[in-house]
Amino acid sequence: MLLRPLFSSLLLATVLLGASEVPTAPIPPGVDVARALALTKAWQDDQPERAERKLRVVYWTPSDREPAPSHRERLTRVLTYMQEFYATQMASYGLGRRTVNLEIEADGLLKLRVARGANPFNQYRTESGQEIRKDCVAVLEKEGIVADDETLVIFCNLSTWDAEKRTMRQNSPYYAGGDHRKGTAWQVDSPLLDPALLGEKTAMLTDGQYGHISVGRYNSIFVGGVVHELGHALGLPHCAESPEEKRTRGTALMGSGNRTMGEDLRGEGPGSFLTLGHALKLLTHVQFSGSVKGMKEQPTVRWHDLAVDGGNGGNGGNGGPITMTGRVDASLPVYGIVAYADPTGGGDYDAQIGAAVPRADGTFTITVPAPSTSKATGGDLRLVACCVNGAASDRAAKDDNPMLPFALDQGRVDVTPARIQLGLLAALRANKAGTLTDAMRQDLHPTAQEALRRLLAPDHAKDKPEPAEVAATVRELPLSDTRPSAASTGWNGVHYDRLPPQDPLLCGGKLFTHGLYAHAEAKHVYHLASAWKRLSGSCGIAGTGYGPVEFVIRGDGKELWRSGVVNPGTPLTFTVDLTGITQLELLALPTPKGNGGAWSTWLEPMLHRE
Repeated sequence: MLLRPLFSSLLLATVLLGASEVPTAPIPPGVDVARALALTKAWQDDQPERAERKLRVVYWTPSDREPAPSHRERLTRVLTYMQEFYATQMASYGLGRRTVNLEIEADGLLKLRVARGANPFNQYRTESGQEIRKDCVAVLEKEGIVADDETLVIFCNLSTWDAEKRTMRQNSPYYAGGDHRKGTAWQVDSPLLDPALLGEKTAMLTDGQYGHISVGRYNSIFVGGVVHELGHALGLPHCAESPEEKRTRGTALMGSGNRTMGEDLRGEGPGSFLTLGHALKLLTHVQFSGSVKGMKEQPTVRWHDLAVDGGNGGNGGNGGPITMTGRVDASLPVYGIVAYADPTGGGDYDAQIGAAVPRADGTFTITVPAPSTSKATGGDLRLVACCVNGAASDRAAKDDNPMLPFALDQGRVDVTPARIQLGLLAALRANKAGTLTDAMRQDLHPTAQEALRRLLAPDHAKDKPEPAEVAATVRELPLSDTRPSAASTGWNGVHYDRLPPQDPLLCGGKLFTHGLYAHAEAKHVYHLASAWKRLSGSCGIAGTGYGPVEFVIRGDGKELWRSGVVNPGTPLTFTVDLTGITQLELLALPTPKGNGGAWSTWLEPMLHRE
């Protein structure tokens, strides 16, 4: 909701952030902020449902520790600083001083519930987040608060400060997740966590993770971390600033902005800012809007006539921005569109972001800066529709959330793969509608033609030969064109040349025409009868999977190749000697982190006679 000054800590936050004069942020063409505000207001004011949702804050401490000194006063300053940061950034785009709401007691300090763990300090780890959250949920339940319907911030008393040696260690959960209705952010508290110390350059400490740094730098990292992780709890993913924004505005909050927060107070840089796309997304979050109308509804979103241009894109471009056009409609009004150009790897920290407000007919033009990385060889373009009830299509079914590949060569973008994918998706829709023609097939790029042929083929191998049965005149053959003697996956069955149910094989910003879906834990066994000499191909985490997994190839029970732990990113290539091998096994194994999101896939594996 719109921020109303309530207590003196706000004065400190205002001074630290320089918010007495709200800066005006640049707004690119195609982002009609006034239209976005009008759309949301009209919908929310029609049979309105209002509620002031407030951040629920819990201080958690292990059984053998008391809260850190002055914890309530310090954390009031921390969260007031956070509150003012969001208000200032939203206002800079003409969206009003909208921000999260805090629970403030009569003494002007934060309402800070205390939860105590059952175990001592040394039994908790970074991975203890859910265990700690359960303790906090129990405290909230005593007040009749349903934690799963709230946005929570949990400060964990899991740091160790040695004032004499001036060393800091922390072993705390430090992550977050959520959406427009609910979320949880785990933070770490310490006696030094205080935005009033952001300007301190002379007092130093040695942090176990960040080394020898000033107290001000420590607070940039950890006060900034509070603001950043809360962004995740509010439903914001990572993103990076463009080179121009880096020069003129600083570091994107949801990129590495948690490490640069307040550095301008020390003359070390311009600090951190909230990107326009993320400000648009927050416009209808229940904390920012005060509207709970339809907040549990997940709208159906449909994209039409999508087209991609820019980069090198086959047009002789010079690596410039990527432009996407199209039309969107949904079961609820769409007031904003956010696009991400995310290179593979990097955990989406390096994803460039763009924003648009659709016109009255639903059409839009959105521009995304070209990713600046020179390391990745590809990436994905993602479109997200922001609806008036706060929901976003990145939380919806894949049909509502298009993902298009692009190629990267030393930082130069080629959007040809996106165009190929768009043609393929259009053909799949036409087939589903019964309108696919031979002429439409022939108009596709050859890669899309082959992918379509396989996607429309039966999704089984019962009519295919075993590798040992293939005529010797066939010198090479896709492994997915043969029948395994046994096959199993860890989730959603066995599938060939597709991701279930009928999605193209996308991995690392590239479309693959054939392969084996192998969600961990998966095993494919093939009878070779010593008839093949070599297996080649790639493997990786496909689609929206997040892994990690490990790939293993065995021959006659002997390990022939092992990938090591594989995370999302550029697929790994392999070539394995099969000379004399009678039985081939392809394994996709979960890591100790489990098999959640382990969309492991064998990509274009080929058998060779020589």
